[in-house]
Amino acid sequence: MAIQTTEAVVLNRRDFRETSILATFYSKDFGKIKGILKGIRGDRSRYGSSSELFGLNKIVFYEKTKSELQNITQCDLVDGLFGIRKDLSAIAYATYFVELVDELTEPAEKNEAIFELLIGCLRLLAKGMEPTKIARIFEIRLLTLLGFGPTAEGPSVKGIKVSMGTAQTFSRLKDAAWDSLLKFRISKSIEQELGSLVDRLLTSHLERPLRSKKFIREIQRLKK
Repeated sequence: MAIQTTEAVVLNRRDFRETSILATFYSKDFGKIKGILKGIRGDRSRYGSSSELFGLNKIVFYEKTKSELQNITQCDLVDGLFGIRKDLSAIAYATYFVELVDELTEPAEKNEAIFELLIGCLRLLAKGMEPTKIARIFEIRLLTLLGFGPTAEGPSVKGIKVSMGTAQTFSRLKDAAWDSLLKFRISKSIEQELGSLVDRLLTSHLERPLRSKKFIREIQRLKK
């Protein structure tokens, strides 16, 4: 078994036995990794906020090529992205991002671009940027990186009719450089149409409804 080190974002975690956890990470160098962190719940002084949801960590694990479950021996916090936890909408969208990556990716399939997209969008949420705009960028670029390849053709996207403005915005969000994206303004009507469009595209690739989408809808109702 080779000892591997990589940076990774926590996608989900749950308690395992008395002091351990089972966690899923999306890593820079190995794609999705599932593993056991033994004793982590029993030593807060050593692990602190590492392994918390959304956090970026440096992990060390023994790579098992014949098993999806890895033995993670070290988990050190690199960036806790604590700004996300200051806003309920940011928490809801961050939960959505990590759940989406978990559902749409397979273990041990490296895709550094997905890792960079995920950590980049989580950092924008932590800085307090508008979450719905970040979500549209994240969804469209994730679909593209996974090879689902939706493209805008006139006033439609993958056969779904939309307004010309929405089709043009879709193409812009898919292809434009990050610096220009952050300055790009999206009208409320186009943002809503994009949201409905992306929901339809994602549904065809998801095996079940996402719990985080329900969370987002509940937050939106509270704000009305």
